[in-house]
Amino acid sequence: MALVEHIATLAQAKEATPGQVALAWLLARHPTIVPIPGTRRIARIEENTGATELPLSADELSDLNELAGRVGVQGDRYNEHHMSLVDK
Repeated sequence: MALVEHIATLAQAKEATPGQVALAWLLARHPTIVPIPGTRRIARIEENTGATELPLSADELSDLNELAGRVGVQGDRYNEHHMSLVDK
């Protein structure tokens, strides 16, 4: 939750959504990281597209990377049933 709270605070300061900050962070991490957000609504597509125009400073990126490394990000993406269907 520390990482989620940090992203939410940063988003508020930048007048962006937490999703935009998270996507902007992923886009800035490495050119081979290509997030593929799923959505069903045009408003979310527009929100996600806005992440490409959200500047994150070197200090902000460093803070996000350091916090993610310190608190760790772990866990399955899906519940047990759906994990059993992966790679089948």
